[in-house]
Amino acid sequence: MAKVAQKQQKRRREITEAVLPLLMTQDFESISVSDICSAADISIGSFYHYFSSKADILIGLLMLIDSDMESRVFPLLTSGDERENLSRFAHGWAEHVAANGIERSRLITSARPTYMDESGTKRVTTRKLEEIMARGQEKGQITRAMDAQELASMFLLAMRGVTVDWSRMNGEYDAVEKMDKFIGLFLTALRP
Repeated sequence: MAKVAQKQQKRRREITEAVLPLLMTQDFESISVSDICSAADISIGSFYHYFSSKADILIGLLMLIDSDMESRVFPLLTSGDERENLSRFAHGWAEHVAANGIERSRLITSARPTYMDESGTKRVTTRKLEEIMARGQEKGQITRAMDAQELASMFLLAMRGVTVDWSRMNGEYDAVEKMDKFIGLFLTALRP
């Protein structure tokens, strides 16, 4: 990746991260671009250089999830049993969701799901799930009834479902425990 593109991604991430403290006291709809600019210590023109609208911050939040998963969870996906790797993936996702709170979860789950990152390439979480599914199919551990991309898409949908339910239920249950149970059932259905 070119240095300019890396610098732009880094700056987009910094601006997105500046929004996170605002979400502790306000809902996303009531946060203005001016509020974001104040928090990030940038001008409104600079904001629009990096984002076409306030809604683009939501894609930035998804990229923060991807970054956390890549650094904290992906190194744990070393099992020879790809269903175990999928279980660890979902567990790590739920840990991220629970650690970042209900308001942020509501905000992210209210955004239109995207499998693409800000540069227009497939998100790293999507690519990783597709890789795991494909390896599982090659090893005969996961059904071949659907292709790896479709299975990865369904897996993401299942994880988002638990995330949405947890945030709508105001965190009344342990998100990680519920994710583990739900994904355990899902993985049973993936057996060849």
